[in-house]
Amino acid sequence: MNLDQIREQIPTAKKYTYLNHAACSPLPTPVLHAQTQYIEDRALEAEVAFNSWVECTEKTRTLVADFIKASPEEIAFLKNTSEGINVVANMLDCKTGDNVVTTDLEFPSNYMPWLDLTRKGVEFRVVKNRNGRLLFEDFEKVVDDHTTCLAVSHVEFATGFKNDLKALGDLCCDHDAYFFVDPIQSLGALDTDVGKSSIDFFSSGCYKWLMSELGISIFYIRKGLLDQFHPPVTGWFSLKDYLNYETFDKESPALADTARKFECGNLNFYGVYVLNASLTFLNTYPEREERVMYLADYLIDRLTQKGFHVQTPEEHAGIVNFKVKDAKTVVKKLEKKNIIVSSRAGGIRISAHFWNTTEELDTLLKEL
Repeated sequence: MNLDQIREQIPTAKKYTYLNHAACSPLPTPVLHAQTQYIEDRALEAEVAFNSWVECTEKTRTLVADFIKASPEEIAFLKNTSEGINVVANMLDCKTGDNVVTTDLEFPSNYMPWLDLTRKGVEFRVVKNRNGRLLFEDFEKVVDDHTTCLAVSHVEFATGFKNDLKALGDLCCDHDAYFFVDPIQSLGALDTDVGKSSIDFFSSGCYKWLMSELGISIFYIRKGLLDQFHPPVTGWFSLKDYLNYETFDKESPALADTARKFECGNLNFYGVYVLNASLTFLNTYPEREERVMYLADYLIDRLTQKGFHVQTPEEHAGIVNFKVKDAKTVVKKLEKKNIIVSSRAGGIRISAHFWNTTEELDTLLKEL
């Protein structure tokens, strides 16, 4: 499918110059249809449709696995990014003398659960940025043989710095530490291969670059860790044979031997339907990363030419951030012109997805 055909399926494109996918993406028409289909089935069929919901869940699990180069047994569906991070933080075997490491560029979701481990006597270490960049040498100074987990975002939310996951994953392997990644600002925009970066866990909401809905998230756990970790909360969906809820072994119930054991109860089947449609839509344009990077670099070049101070480092993905006076006021004025952006880090944050155009970026630049 070419870009013109794709833009025809983005209703938002007819109203706004929408450049805010790092906050919340618009929904494509096929996703709207999936929403309607689920709601109509839910209203009409009720419990009769339950098996079809489960069937769609397993199809979506496979679709997600293919999307990130994983296997379906490594995928669970939770509510949001924060839930998955808390699952990992709370099931790690941490004790006094251990440490966990994150950075000062993280969204609170990937900061608070690790900080909370200090209540167990765990040392909390923070890698500090240098002019918006996180240097590998600074990670090397704080990750050691007592590090239980290193937790970073693939792409930092405010200015778009992109961490080198391969290098950080290797560093964790060198110190026998777990590697957690929050990919919410890259998943859907950049190609993802969890195996290449030695990622042990990740958790990501789906309403940003994945162009899906809130209330549904993807939780990944590396296959080799499934037997090692027990979910911090369990329920009937956690059971290996969860449909036999009347006859399960109450003395020694068997949990699922896949990531499904982290799904403790009924899922957000509505969200699963929407995610299935979103991934199917994104897969119609495999060159998403190339397009997203082209648009980001185009904007950075034009902003630099016009004398704006660009805060986004050279190591970046789709997010572009530049300084202006009174950024929040500028955002409001741009919205009155139907140009949708965000204010972060004292600047304007632009996050153009693959379906956006250079003409839309020029429209922004003209209004600025």
